[in-house]
Amino acid sequence: MFDKEYSFKGKHADMVEKLTGSFSIANADGTTQNKHKLFERNYDVYLLAPIIGFLYRRTAEADTSSSNNTKVFADIQMKNIDDLKFNYRLIMLLDTNNEPNAEARIEKAFRGIENKEDEALYDKYVLGGVEVLHEKIFAKANTTEDIINKLYDFLEEFNDRYNDEIDMERVLELARKSSL
Repeated sequence: MFDKEYSFKGKHADMVEKLTGSFSIANADGTTQNKHKLFERNYDVYLLAPIIGFLYRRTAEADTSSSNNTKVFADIQMKNIDDLKFNYRLIMLLDTNNEPNAEARIEKAFRGIENKEDEALYDKYVLGGVEVLHEKIFAKANTTEDIINKLYDFLEEFNDRYNDEIDMERVLELARKSSL
């Protein structure tokens, strides 16, 4: 895993192309600023998408409705393999919905990285995350201002949803439970 080219296909390729495409921002005086991008490369989407898919509990099947595809090349993945493996392991460790047994999750995360079934699950989170990103940022966005507002709303929602203050009592409680 992460040693060969990865292809987004069909509607997911279209979504990734939109997420990595440029757009212009109009100034108050009507002039246009330089083009901006939400994601610089396909790899950047590929790195973030499985985390978003997992956090939003969204998976998706590969789409082959069109011949469009866009790639993350193997050399980029190999250069960033530690980050990709970290994401994979984190998802496998935390995914209690697909594997309730903690020891089995640990096995999947650290010894099962070549397991085709787990790779397929990870890929479904990637594709689900692409869909969430696309929906949250581009759905019903007709102007650049709409895109910026939707991006801001998404980041605010994400912050409210996942960045609660850390409660030390809760951390200690979880630590006690895990040591049993």
